[in-house]
Amino acid sequence: MSEYKIGNYEIQSESVYNFLKKADIASEEEVKYFDSNNDNVITEDELVDITSLVEEQTENSKETETSNSASTSASTVAIDEANEKKILALQEELDNLMEERRQAMVKIGSAQDNEELTSLQNEITSLNSEIQSKRNEIYKAYYDAEVSAADGSTISSGSVSSGSSVSSYTYSGNSEEFVEAFNNSSFNQGVLAGKGEMVAAIAEKYGIDPNLLASIMALETGWGTSNAIKNYNNPGGMMDPSSNWMSLIHYSSLEEGIEAVAKNLKNNYIDEGLTTISAIGAKYCPVGAANDPNGTNSGWVPSVTKIYNMLTGANISASTTIA
Repeated sequence: MSEYKIGNYEIQSESVYNFLKKADIASEEEVKYFDSNNDNVITEDELVDITSLVEEQTENSKETETSNSASTSASTVAIDEANEKKILALQEELDNLMEERRQAMVKIGSAQDNEELTSLQNEITSLNSEIQSKRNEIYKAYYDAEVSAADGSTISSGSVSSGSSVSSYTYSGNSEEFVEAFNNSSFNQGVLAGKGEMVAAIAEKYGIDPNLLASIMALETGWGTSNAIKNYNNPGGMMDPSSNWMSLIHYSSLEEGIEAVAKNLKNNYIDEGLTTISAIGAKYCPVGAANDPNGTNSGWVPSVTKIYNMLTGANISASTTIA
């Protein structure tokens, strides 16, 4: 019996296991398509027959990316033409990267030797990283554009102040106000639509500001439209420690995923004295991390801060203490 497994599937060898991991195939639902013999064992021969899987994954990805692109133009705040062109250009770059990955995965099936196979595996790993970074760029561009468009205008919970930011800000505890702001925000474009009450209840359970929880989830999932939340019920970019923090955790339900983010925020950040967005971001999404090769994590702190101000109508800075 092989020592390598993904769920209930036995992986024939380390090279097969490494390919699957590098191609970001980490769940039973994904790996089952390789099991052409239906024996719960994935062999090197079965990796040859991946074209149909690649085509299916590509179509699913295109549908998701189209949905993400549409969400940028269906925002509750109008984005100006210049920013819209920037976002569409980034989306085109993402589509090109995904096509490159599809072609590399197809070539795996006809690799002539181990050297070529290793080269293709490395190429796929690199492309996976570039794709995630490009998605982060799109989300950040969207947030920046939306916040810019909303600057100075009235949003559901109040007006964004143009004065100096405060040094300390305390959530009012008004859950009805939060739920209204949440449900009338850009969350209504994704799977978190109408989930304001659920988020408020989970935040209350852990004694944390629901606006902070919501702001982090907005950034991590593109307002509830990302693959991670749609396919894995993961609304916080929560990484699996068993994968050396390189693969997302899969949750059985959306509620379980939200609770995991809230519990993590409470136990590993707020209870540790990290009560500003800047301090939280330095640990939650550190610049220079192994899974951030292009440094896009640098946009996490300013983006979460802007979203928080949009939801609350406050005017905090990244260094404001959130009680």
